[in-house]
Amino acid sequence: MAIAMGMRLECPACAAAYDVPDALLKPGQPVRCVRCHALWQPDTETTPDPAPPPPPPQPVLPPAPRAITPAQLQPGRPPAVSAPARSPRASLAAPVLAWAASLAVLVGAGAALVYHRAAVIEAWPPAAHLFLALGLH
Repeated sequence: MAIAMGMRLECPACAAAYDVPDALLKPGQPVRCVRCHALWQPDTETTPDPAPPPPPPQPVLPPAPRAITPAQLQPGRPPAVSAPARSPRASLAAPVLAWAASLAVLVGAGAALVYHRAAVIEAWPPAAHLFLALGLH
């Protein structure tokens, strides 16, 4: 794919910039600005060439692999990778505590709604229908 080389023209009236192919420029022919409709004679001799495009970005390389010591190598076995030791009880405790905390928050929010139902109904009258449906008058 060939790139058509051209010239960069700037309107002297409004500073609009145009990239015009060389094939469209004829010596002595005036050009008209599309933005402000000013008519001027381009100076084809002193117009600087556009700046070259920036170089492509350098690729990001992945980090280098860790070195394996001779003590980690044993014939016929893959290298030993040390993983943190976790007991089965410790791996089960965190999710149980998270569920218990979530349940405690929900029960607390429900109890607060029931206890302060008069203030809730005063602030948001449609809540009265919910409390009546639950049998709380």
